[in-house]
Amino acid sequence: MTAVTTSVVVPVYNDPDGLSTTVESLLAQDTDDYEIVVADNGSTDETSDIAAAFADSEPRVRHVVEGDVQSSYAARNAGIEAAAGDVIAFVDADMWVERDYVRGVTRAVADREYVGCRVELVAGDGTVARYRRASGFPIEQYVEEHGFAPTCCLVVTRHLLDEIGGFDARLVSNGDLEFGRRARRAGFALTYEPDVTLYHPARSTLRSVLSQNYRIGRGREQLRRYHGERFDVRPLADPRNVLPVHPGRFADSLDAPAARRRDLLVWYVIACVQKWARTAGTLAQRRAETAHADGYGESD
Repeated sequence: MTAVTTSVVVPVYNDPDGLSTTVESLLAQDTDDYEIVVADNGSTDETSDIAAAFADSEPRVRHVVEGDVQSSYAARNAGIEAAAGDVIAFVDADMWVERDYVRGVTRAVADREYVGCRVELVAGDGTVARYRRASGFPIEQYVEEHGFAPTCCLVVTRHLLDEIGGFDARLVSNGDLEFGRRARRAGFALTYEPDVTLYHPARSTLRSVLSQNYRIGRGREQLRRYHGERFDVRPLADPRNVLPVHPGRFADSLDAPAARRRDLLVWYVIACVQKWARTAGTLAQRRAETAHADGYGESD
């Protein structure tokens, strides 16, 4: 394969349909100066076969496997290591992009080194999906107020990665936040790029929403453990962890002016439950780390 300017890294684990959706949209680009690196995190279903089939049939697609560390950040690091481009863009499996995505991200970092792109949530039917669509994916707010961009829409240069390294593979969540703070400390300015849009299906089941928030809670505890000097993580004993979501702040966070009263009530309950799922994840991670430190579970 000839030299490429942009590498698009797609981490995936046990999501054959999502991977197909993402890779097919990336193969439909209106430029040739790019490659797709599928970073499989040791999938146990047909995902690996699909990734290998893409790589066998499409010279533009490469397939790498990170089977030692179960972490999306470890998979992304494997993709970074394999990537040949000077521009590295990240797209999660199950997302899709427009035909000018690669040209857009390449242009976005022509005079910058660190960009977060716009993400539009696409909601199906059902209360949970409508709630996720209404609560949105405020990338601009993350960039401007919190100094990071989610990895699903992140674009960086090889130079930035050479300077600060890749992602912390120990984290199960919040690795994008840790990466963003590290980049900022190194002097790299993050900017928002609204002209490049990626599409993300909104989670449609309560179980998937709670699972995601449980993982976020675990990641927060890991941030406290591994990077406590750089993050002001709320103590687990803080009563705010178990209080219901503030109704006013909840209402302000929604982009659904025509929502029905019944929907708003159900959505508020979902918001409270997902907050408690994050607290449960934090507690579980704390207990797991305490047990490990005490030697529980080790063989005699």
